[in-house]
Amino acid sequence: MVKHGKNKKRRAGRVGKVKLPNRTYQFFKPPQYTDEIIAKHWNPRLSAKENFKRIGLSSGAGLNSTTKESASNPSKAIELFDIPDSDKMNPSQKMLPVSTENQKYMVPLLEKYGNDYKKMSRDMKMNPMQHTETQLRKIGSRFLLLEEKQLRVEVPEKVKELMQCF
Repeated sequence: MVKHGKNKKRRAGRVGKVKLPNRTYQFFKPPQYTDEIIAKHWNPRLSAKENFKRIGLSSGAGLNSTTKESASNPSKAIELFDIPDSDKMNPSQKMLPVSTENQKYMVPLLEKYGNDYKKMSRDMKMNPMQHTETQLRKIGSRFLLLEEKQLRVEVPEKVKELMQCF
């Protein structure tokens, strides 16, 4: 039988290489905090739960259910950390449920086929992106639920009959 260069491969040192273990993550390393108190009192050899307890930030979520502390007084994340009040979003920046491109894509398909998404998926000329029946059903159902102020395209009468906002 032919050995297919077994001895040559063995001499080349291809088999039996030993990898050194990666010890860079030997201890739990916390994220880099800007707070000096946490950075000063954090011990990387302890678990996160023990470190939080040492600092005084123990919450009832990680404790055993047998302790009275977790059953009677569950803490909330807002109580544990200082969370600044977030800015309110401007209503003009709100995302649309269906993008303008998808609205332009769905109008001719809905006009021609109505709610028959299977036929839509087979039409190669009107569905050049070759969306599947499920994808078209998802986009189409979202499009039909749009409000008038969310529409970015001209809607023909045949499609208006299918929509809830008209």
